[in-house]
Amino acid sequence: MTTHRTASGRHTIGAIALVAALSCAAPSPRLAAQAPAPAAENVPSEEQAESFWPHRIDAGDQTILVYQPQVESWIGTQLSARAAVSVESKTSPQPSYGVIWFSARTGVDKTTRLVTLSDVQITKANFPTAADGGAPTLAAVRSHLGEAPHTIGLDRLQANLVVNEAEARTEAAPLKNDPPRIIVSKTPALLVLVDGKPALRSVPKTSLMRIVNTRALMALDPQSGRYYLWLADRWVEAPAIEGPWTTAASPPAALPELKASVAGSREVDLFDDASDDLKALLAKGELPAIYVSTGPAELLQLQGEPQLAPIDGTGLLQVTNTSSDMLVDPKGSYTYVLISGRWFRARSLDGPWAHVAPERLPADFAKIPENHPKGRVLTSVAGTPQARQAVIANRIPQTATIGRKDAHFDPTYDGPPRFEPITGTSLAAATNTPSAVIQVGPTSYYGCENGVWFEASAPTGPWAVAATVPEVIYTIPPSSRLYYVTFVRVYDSTPDVVYVGYTPGYYGTYVAPGGVVVYGTGYWYDPWIGNVWIGPPYTYGFGAGFVWGATPGFVLGFTSGLFFDPWWGPWGWGWGWGWRHVDVDVHHHWDYRDHHDFNRGFDAYHHWGAGVVRARPGAVHVGAGEVAHHSGAGLFAGRDGAVYRQSAHGWERNDAGGWKSPGGHDRAATERSLDNNAWARGAGDAARHDFASHDFGRQPFGARTMGGRDFGRGFGGGFHGGGFGGGFHGGGFGGGGFHGGGGGGHR
Repeated sequence: MTTHRTASGRHTIGAIALVAALSCAAPSPRLAAQAPAPAAENVPSEEQAESFWPHRIDAGDQTILVYQPQVESWIGTQLSARAAVSVESKTSPQPSYGVIWFSARTGVDKTTRLVTLSDVQITKANFPTAADGGAPTLAAVRSHLGEAPHTIGLDRLQANLVVNEAEARTEAAPLKNDPPRIIVSKTPALLVLVDGKPALRSVPKTSLMRIVNTRALMALDPQSGRYYLWLADRWVEAPAIEGPWTTAASPPAALPELKASVAGSREVDLFDDASDDLKALLAKGELPAIYVSTGPAELLQLQGEPQLAPIDGTGLLQVTNTSSDMLVDPKGSYTYVLISGRWFRARSLDGPWAHVAPERLPADFAKIPENHPKGRVLTSVAGTPQARQAVIANRIPQTATIGRKDAHFDPTYDGPPRFEPITGTSLAAATNTPSAVIQVGPTSYYGCENGVWFEASAPTGPWAVAATVPEVIYTIPPSSRLYYVTFVRVYDSTPDVVYVGYTPGYYGTYVAPGGVVVYGTGYWYDPWIGNVWIGPPYTYGFGAGFVWGATPGFVLGFTSGLFFDPWWGPWGWGWGWGWRHVDVDVHHHWDYRDHHDFNRGFDAYHHWGAGVVRARPGAVHVGAGEVAHHSGAGLFAGRDGAVYRQSAHGWERNDAGGWKSPGGHDRAATERSLDNNAWARGAGDAARHDFASHDFGRQPFGARTMGGRDFGRGFGGGFHGGGFGGGFHGGGFGGGGFHGGGGGGHR
């Protein structure tokens, strides 16, 4: 399959596929009306914003250099690390060396890829050659680190975590892995998702019944018993909702009135901005194959019969005429597909499909070369470095400081608030609101909005920012549609602010058994259908998938949507009030939808009004005096408290006699650990440099190709994207068509 960009900036694609889906969650009217917080004035560039390492400290006649920290643990917002220190003075011709251990509170801004270190406390120090134990040096370092926040690139810390054995363990979630309905189409195809059994509502002044629990514009004519679907510029019809669908020769006269009644709203997706691909197909009098699913489903698009090619270094074959991740293992005669981070296999493309645990894949999967187009699947293969890096990335929180009097929460209900018990807990969840509202007790309610917790004594408020959250809320299981809120935390508070954060589980990415990250819980949740339709989180239907790369880091994306993917919770599209715009920063995920400046507004906290978010790491300025150019930039702190460096002869350890080759029975383990830390520092430096040197904020997300996938902004509204299963080919029905998500609509 080939793609190219037209003069108008749109993408076109050689094969055509579509996905239609649904959406739900919405903000309150107040929040929907707020614009994202403006970027701070005079924010320094990425390189200027990051503190330079090693830090230089001038203390009397001493020049002290503190080298880049090496992570020992990072749990929530609490970092523990160690760093090498060198000391020079006019009275000592040779530098002396030591190691400090410290703790710090971290503030993470994944938009700028920066981590702020504050409340730095030195917990231990070792200056073995200093006569006074290094007391004056330690006092100077402690004073310097405690003066103001310091910053370090997130990629540097994250790379160090990858090789650090002391990292916090990440527990796997009890997710569901039942295979969805997997549709493999060898011709252009369209998947329309309906949220459960079709819910019919009368259309005023007509005899038509509209299906309201879908983003597609669908209607039933009770007189003829035929179903109608609006497709780009025409109506198509079928004797049953499952099909077969054909162009409507004589659609009911009331259909244009129905279409006009919803035009301009976000209740349905009319797909008025059809691509040239779709126009050309329709102009020839042809239609894509149309599949309608009322349950979990995923559409995988092939361009004709499967075309196979070997993957070097393995016994596997890749299917080359699809952008889905589809591999064949000739030894077992199985075809494997990767959907939402989960592997499924079958002996026939028609199924039946069965889930395969990531640790039970054939051994050749882990041998796929990283630079191969299918190297991207290594993120979903248990035990690979890419899978481990993804797990680490998935537990690093995005943080913010929120003014307690400035953030407001005003959930809206479809009628009086209604609650249902959350299975396995003492809690109850509001069902008739797109907001996350939880009843803890008779007069105790908690709500979560844009990464901030609120509390109230009644479900209708008044609501106030919560300084603490009951631990029972974090027992909500994946079987609940509100599971995603358990990844939002309040880390600390003052009378004026709260320190909050969320890990990527808030956006639906979870660590599964086997040590890989997947999208969605795998559970099918019942929607709310009353005066409005509110859809819960979906796992399938959006072509969700992952990529790992040195420059992008761990990236989540969807093939099925341009404006509405996925559609729930923090992604939310709002019924009644329009779409809530959320640019995702999950694992360094770049916004490919609206060409927003990459350094402005990529996380949930940017969607609060001006003044609500009090501090961002990117606003920390560093003076030029802290820049240290020094020949000892390659110093490392060993776990044993010694300082090491790399030389032409290998690793050397500093002791009272100078630099010597490390000895002892544990030399091999020491050098292996040092090799890993050196690799991590180099990888972090490279990733940070790539991030700072590329103008990601001003080019469309997709102007580059990573791992063989084109992360396009969308192909301008064509039949492409979503049907290509796991392929990151843009935006499904791109500028406003059937593409992944919507919200409920009034009816």
